[in-house]
Amino acid sequence: MSIGPMFGLFLHDAGVSFPTIFCFAFGACLVGLLSASLVKTPYKPPVVREPISLDRFILLKGMPAGFSLLLLSIPYGMTTNYVAMYARQIGINAQTGFFFTFMAIGMAISRIFSGRIVDRGKITQVISAGLYVVVVSFFLLAACVYIIKWDSMACTILFFCIALLLGIGFGIMFPAFNTLFVNLAPNNQRGTATSTYLTSWDVGIGIGMLSGGYIAEISSFDKAYLVGACLTVLSALYFGLKVTPHYHKNKLR
Repeated sequence: MSIGPMFGLFLHDAGVSFPTIFCFAFGACLVGLLSASLVKTPYKPPVVREPISLDRFILLKGMPAGFSLLLLSIPYGMTTNYVAMYARQIGINAQTGFFFTFMAIGMAISRIFSGRIVDRGKITQVISAGLYVVVVSFFLLAACVYIIKWDSMACTILFFCIALLLGIGFGIMFPAFNTLFVNLAPNNQRGTATSTYLTSWDVGIGIGMLSGGYIAEISSFDKAYLVGACLTVLSALYFGLKVTPHYHKNKLR
């Protein structure tokens, strides 16, 4: 998830033209398409489908969790698209591609322990812990515009530490949220549960891309990240007050 922006920024900083960068992206898509075409699955006979209804596409019991996840993914969308421009705007001159490198490292670190904790049933606790990390990280990211005026080197180090923390926070929450959605669904709606999870995430990222650019246009990127940080607080509060009790009341496994 972090490799694409990281690789694109490295190419851009190396002086590669945008058409060439998009050619690399197109080539990656072709490799992915080829890899997917090589996947073989056993034949499954068609089954009788129930009449089309809303719960065929959206897991209704997962809507509270989906709203919390959507709020969380808005600042993530801002980060993946605008963090390099934000760094340039405030005067961080380091290779911003390393921001996504540290995010990827953070996600890898989180995988070492988060999965085992989720397997023990502590799903809401894991998500809450990840939310706390992400809330602090986005407020620090918004504050970089002021910190750099005090000490440029300290701000640069903090900038990459934030990336590491964001990777750990989101890396903790990704599998836990997916498990939460699946645990709310009966066996014949596991695909619907995963679809609801991914739809909430993708819609939030899209909103983040649009709103982040708009806020930066009328104000600045640090204000956009401040808004994003406030949204993570709302997500954390909503998760604790609404999603957690709803999950424990309705989970099926």
